[in-house]
Amino acid sequence: MTISVQQISSYAGFCLSVVINNVLIYMIRKKTTKQLGSYVYLMSSFSLFELLFSTVDVFNQPMIFVNDGEFIFFSTNPLHLNKTLATHFNLMNFACSGIIISLLAIHFFYRYMAVCSNQHWLKQFEMPKFFIWISVFILFGIEWYLATLFLGNSSDSVCEVEMETLTDYYNVDPQFTVFIGIKYHVSTAFDTVLCWKSIILALILLKIVGISFVIVIYCGYRTWKEITIKRRAVSRRTLDMQKQFFRALVAQTLIPVFLLYLPLTTMLLAPILNANLHQLDVLIQFVFVFYPILDPVAVLVIVRDYRRAIKNFFEEQMWNRFLLVLKCFLPWLIANRSIRTPPPPISNVPTPVIPRFIY
Repeated sequence: MTISVQQISSYAGFCLSVVINNVLIYMIRKKTTKQLGSYVYLMSSFSLFELLFSTVDVFNQPMIFVNDGEFIFFSTNPLHLNKTLATHFNLMNFACSGIIISLLAIHFFYRYMAVCSNQHWLKQFEMPKFFIWISVFILFGIEWYLATLFLGNSSDSVCEVEMETLTDYYNVDPQFTVFIGIKYHVSTAFDTVLCWKSIILALILLKIVGISFVIVIYCGYRTWKEITIKRRAVSRRTLDMQKQFFRALVAQTLIPVFLLYLPLTTMLLAPILNANLHQLDVLIQFVFVFYPILDPVAVLVIVRDYRRAIKNFFEEQMWNRFLLVLKCFLPWLIANRSIRTPPPPISNVPTPVIPRFIY
């Protein structure tokens, strides 16, 4: 097996992530209604950290190997860094998952507070208090990083992961390979030895995943219930806005459930059963690469303001420019086609005020 296909997917995922997340950041700044308040900070921070995730991932190009009771998250050090620096860079790459998972939970908590009109909590998301929430999910990422640093590279001769199988399977040079290894138990001729460092590490990582998952499910369900109850008690515009972003969050839930929660849980629990995931390693790697792409795409597609802005851009800007190019080189082809231009404003006629619903 070669890793060239995974490297290509890493580069392609990075390029798409940069384009799509930057489009989303632009939409958040230019096309978002003022009613969203401090929620724009959460949306922007999510895109920024997804860009960070993609950037670290493309420079580290990590690989996953689950074999005979071992889970290894490794990199061949494509930047040719010092071995110590490469190890910490690989750890930071792994810790980005904890940051994204924690940030997703804060997203759902905010939406629940917004639907409940809990002004006390909503004020805690305003500037400069919003930086406190940034520190919360960064602390979860630091916890993920430190736990992996001290517990994920065990020097115990009994519980140390076996790199020979990895190097044979992927044909990599162990001298340039940095890794995080988890191994729960070792069976000998006389007894089974438990690897407590790996067990504690897995419990810490699963704790972060579990807390985030519970918050997402609970707040998501309560948000749906509150929207249902308040359907007749709030204005149409407010209800439409809440329903719109709730649907976006539903999509943002289903995507990480299948692209983050499930793969991470599978990788951490598979070694308990001595399972080999050779057929799923590549698939899981693709999943991590393309998560920062699908998540912002869900927002751009579901949020009406963003969807309309993108549609208008392609219909009015790109199409008109395409016709202008054709007119220069093939005038006979578009002789009967007119370029779309907005109608001139009618003077002395007041423009009617029409409510603009975003959903």
